[in-house]
Amino acid sequence: MDFGVVKNCVMNTTRSNKIVNMYLDIALGLVIGFLVSIFSGEHSFVLILFGVVAALAPDIDFIVHLIQRKGKVDHYAHEHRDLLHKPLLFSAGIGLLIGLWNPLYGIVWCLGTLWHFIHDTFDGGWGIRWLHPFYFGYFTIAPYSPKRHFRNKREQHEYATLHGNPNWLEDDYFRLNRRLITEWILLTVALVFIFIWTLK
Repeated sequence: MDFGVVKNCVMNTTRSNKIVNMYLDIALGLVIGFLVSIFSGEHSFVLILFGVVAALAPDIDFIVHLIQRKGKVDHYAHEHRDLLHKPLLFSAGIGLLIGLWNPLYGIVWCLGTLWHFIHDTFDGGWGIRWLHPFYFGYFTIAPYSPKRHFRNKREQHEYATLHGNPNWLEDDYFRLNRRLITEWILLTVALVFIFIWTLK
């Protein structure tokens, strides 16, 4: 039996059922904003919404990527993360600046963006630069990645060429699967819970 073929089949299957990051990010952003709001005694709906903003903010660089590639989405879409997916700068650095204005919003920013980076590390392309600007390698724990660490962009690009899924957008967003439905349910539960809370 050719175990290389078996491994590639497993990896392709895993990639095609990859968690859709956006829905889970929105749900956890709501939860983060809600918990900080409750435990701080603020009970602020704006703070809850800011949790969603923080959890989605790192992917602003995907819009830049789409403009640069004239709307083309393929197995190199992970390269958008080179711009903002840098936790030491984007979570801690910007969080500190926001915290100087309002500590609660700074905490929500740090937790929301940090959640996004953890999520992307477990299931979001070919890793992010956790140690930037001190080290420029990428780290991932995604089950479909053949490596946990890519030393540089060139190495990451080579693996994306060999193992990437050029149809990930269709597979992740336009095909129903158990994990996608689970994320919709989690998001719905979070929305309903917060809606009920606002009525009190």
